[in-house]
Amino acid sequence: MQTPQGYEIVDGRVVPVDWIEIIFNPSFPYRLVHMALAAFLATALFVAASGAWHMLKGSAKPHAQKMFSMAMWMLLITAPLQIIAGDFHGLNTLEHQPAKIAAMEGHWENEPGEEGVPLILFGWPDMEAEETKYALKIPHLGSLILTHTWDGQFEGLKSFAPEDRPYAPVVFWSFRIMVALGMLMLLLGVCGLWLRWKKRLYESPLFLKFALAMGPAGLIAILAGWFTTEVGRQPWVVYGVMRTVDAASDHSVAALTTTLVAFVVVYFAVFGIGVKYMLSLIKEGPEEHHDPADGEDSTHRPARPLSAVSDEVKL
Repeated sequence: MQTPQGYEIVDGRVVPVDWIEIIFNPSFPYRLVHMALAAFLATALFVAASGAWHMLKGSAKPHAQKMFSMAMWMLLITAPLQIIAGDFHGLNTLEHQPAKIAAMEGHWENEPGEEGVPLILFGWPDMEAEETKYALKIPHLGSLILTHTWDGQFEGLKSFAPEDRPYAPVVFWSFRIMVALGMLMLLLGVCGLWLRWKKRLYESPLFLKFALAMGPAGLIAILAGWFTTEVGRQPWVVYGVMRTVDAASDHSVAALTTTLVAFVVVYFAVFGIGVKYMLSLIKEGPEEHHDPADGEDSTHRPARPLSAVSDEVKL
């Protein structure tokens, strides 16, 4: 859908001719690495938040410290790697989907004689006025990030016909939410390293509250990145091949409404049950395992909570 290849157009239909090319398309490795690292980050942040919550409460302290320490190491390793992977992914997107990059940057055109493209930190891309209003800019930084040169140029939104432009306000802000959260993840990891060096990793209430607040940041960043990717692909359902408007099925409003409502109900139910179960595990927290050799109770919650089976059940 993003960088299609390995197909042919036969009688107006898209026909796959090489599944290896289809799967291993030009953006595949960048998207795979970026998403895998995002999953590791989201998991580490949830584990860290759980450990921080129990330490702030003073419960399950040794085990909470261990899970918190492991999460901080994971965060410290994966956050910088994600920034590097994101840079490579951005360069790949600039090559294959330049309109998406222009929308992400709120960049409309290269001014005559302009030396370098600034990075717009904040602003509001106005699709009708064809400009980014209230822009706060850092000179040359856009060129440095996207071309790795001080005065490099890249296409602005005005280089594309209005009907070929993605809706810039959503892409512009979802991208900034993702990046801002990524910077906070890096800050959390670096602060954790410094406190570890100072032997105070578990003793700073402010840092523990920071880690607790960052618990959902990984999932929010994933959603923001998803919005950036998919809204930025518009108006194409398959980039450069089929427009979204041409992919719409000919169904009645009633049929589409019924289907949409059913999807919403099912997804909210599944998501709600999953979140409730996950939060209940976090609330219960880790439990100490007692070795039977010590003459203590060996009962403990299994590593996989749903795998607990009564001893009376014989298979």
